[in-house]
Amino acid sequence: MKKCFKSAIALLIAVIMTAGLLAGCGDNSADNTGAPSATPSGGGSTTAPSGSADDGFFNSVGYPIVNEAYELDILMVRFEGHVDKYSDNKWFTELQEKTNVIPNWIEVAATSFPEQKGVMFASGDLPDVIFGSNQLFDIDIIGNIDYFLPLNGLIDEYMPNLTRAFELEPEMRSAVTYLDGVIYTMPSIAYVRPIVGSQPIINKVWLDNLGLGVPQTLDELYDVLYAFKNNDPKGDGSQVIPFTGGAADASTFFPELPIATFFGARGNFDEGLAIRNGVATFAPATEETKETVKFMRRLFEGGLMDNEFYTQIWGASYAKRVDSEQPIVGFELGWTPDASFGQWADQYIVIAPPARADGQRFNGQMPGIITRNEYMITTTCEYPEIAARWADEFYTIEASVQNTFGPFDDHCMEVRADGTWVVLPPTPEESLDQRSWFYTPRDFGPKFFPANYEDFGFKLELYPDAGDGVKLGLQEIGLPYTDLSAEFPKLAFYTQEQTDIVNAYRADIRTLVNSTLARWVSHGGVEEEWDTYIAQLKSIGLDQWLAAHQAAYDAYMAG
Repeated sequence: MKKCFKSAIALLIAVIMTAGLLAGCGDNSADNTGAPSATPSGGGSTTAPSGSADDGFFNSVGYPIVNEAYELDILMVRFEGHVDKYSDNKWFTELQEKTNVIPNWIEVAATSFPEQKGVMFASGDLPDVIFGSNQLFDIDIIGNIDYFLPLNGLIDEYMPNLTRAFELEPEMRSAVTYLDGVIYTMPSIAYVRPIVGSQPIINKVWLDNLGLGVPQTLDELYDVLYAFKNNDPKGDGSQVIPFTGGAADASTFFPELPIATFFGARGNFDEGLAIRNGVATFAPATEETKETVKFMRRLFEGGLMDNEFYTQIWGASYAKRVDSEQPIVGFELGWTPDASFGQWADQYIVIAPPARADGQRFNGQMPGIITRNEYMITTTCEYPEIAARWADEFYTIEASVQNTFGPFDDHCMEVRADGTWVVLPPTPEESLDQRSWFYTPRDFGPKFFPANYEDFGFKLELYPDAGDGVKLGLQEIGLPYTDLSAEFPKLAFYTQEQTDIVNAYRADIRTLVNSTLARWVSHGGVEEEWDTYIAQLKSIGLDQWLAAHQAAYDAYMAG
C-alpha cells in the first residue's frame, strides 16, 4: 500500500499544475456514510488495519522515533503562489535528522482542492496524514469519519507535548472532542492574531499627486478610483488599474465581492455565514450584498476594476500589485501594504473602511486563535504511532514560533544572547508575509503558541515595520468597525444529520452564488433578477441548509 501510494506522487504534483484528479493507491475499503458512535468510545483503536510498528523499528520514547528512515505521505493544501521552501527550513531538516521520519509533502493548490477532496473521499485513496485545516472543514471530517483514526489513545500514549498543552489550555481539548467523545483531529493555538482581517489599502502617492484626500465614504471611494483611471496619477500618461483582485478562486465561498464588508454584508471565509441577533444568516442572500453588487457594477462599467477581476486567481492579481517596474494598482483590500504591494509598500497606506450611505462603517474580522482539523491520521496510515509521535514535535512553543515566522537561522529569525527570538527584516526579494508562508505552514498545522508564552520564559520581538509587527498596529484603524458577535463560531460542532444536510445543499448553493454575483457585476441585472435569485436559493435548499447551521450554532451557544 505504501509503495502504491508513492507511485502516485508524480501524478499528484501534476494535479497542482493542472487541477486534475487527486489519486493514490490506498486500499481502504470502508464506506464513508457511517456516523460517529452515539456512545463515547474512549478513543477507539489507535492502530491502522495493518498493525503496529515492529519491535526494534519504532521507539515509543526517545529518539529517533524510528531506527530506520521512514516516509510519511502528508497532504498539505497551500494557497496558490506560495513557493515550497520547506527543504530550506532548518527546523524541518533538524526534525528529520532527530526523528528519522521523512515527510513526503504532497502539495495541492487551495483553488483546486475543494473539487479534488470529493474525489479523494469518494475513492478512499488517502495519504497517511492530512496536514492543516486549509479547505478541510468539519463537514468533511464528519461526512467521511470512517477514513480518520480516533486519536484519544494515540495522544495519551505517544503525545506528551499535546497532552501538556491540553492541561495548560483546556479549550484546546474541548475544541477537538467531537460529540461522540472521540478526538479525530488535532488542534492548534496560534500566536496572538489580530482581530481585524483584511483592510482597505490605497496608493497615498497617487492621492497626493492628484490633490485628493483619503476617501471617507463609498461615494468618495468611487470618485477617487475614477480619478485614478482618468487623471494620470503617475504623471507619465501610462495606464493604471484603479482596483484589482482575484475572484476566480474556488477556495472561498464569497470571493466575487471583496468589498461587501463595507456595506455590512458579513460572512465567514468558508460558508458565507454570519450571526445577527442570534440568527444564522447567509451573506450572499442579504440586501447588503445587493447594494454591494450595484456599487461594483458601477466600478466595472466605468473601467475602474481590473478587467480580469473575475477570470484571475489571487496570484495573478498579486503579480500586478508587485509589478517590477512601477506601481500600477491604486486600491485593494489586503492584509498589510507590504503583504499586498511588496517593494512598493511605502507608497500605500491602510485607511478606515469607507462609510456607506447611512454613515456606518464595517470591517471584517479574524476567527479565534484556537482551531481544529490541523492534523489528521487516516486509516491508510500503516504506522499511526509514528505519525502521532512526529506530530507531537510541533506542540512546543519553540517549534510553534518557527512554524509561524520561520526557522532560527540567518534568514528568518535569530536568537539573541538573552534568548529573545527576533523576526529578521524582509529582503528586497521577499516580504515578511511571503517569507512566512513560503518557509512555514504559517496559519495551518499543529501548534502550541499561547498568548501567555512569556510566562514560560520566552521572548519574541516582531519586526516593527512590516508583517505581523505592523499589522498589530494597523488593526487599530479598523478595530472600531468590527463586530465579533457577528462571527459564526468556527468551533461549533455538527451532528451527522446536520452534516448530511449541509453537504446535500452546499455545492448547489455555492455554484449559484458564485456564478450569479460575478455575472451581475460584469453584465448587470441585479435589480431585475434579485427576487428570482432569492427564490432559486430557496428552491435548492437554502432554508434547510441554514437551519442545519442554526442548530449547530444553538448547540454551541448552549454549551
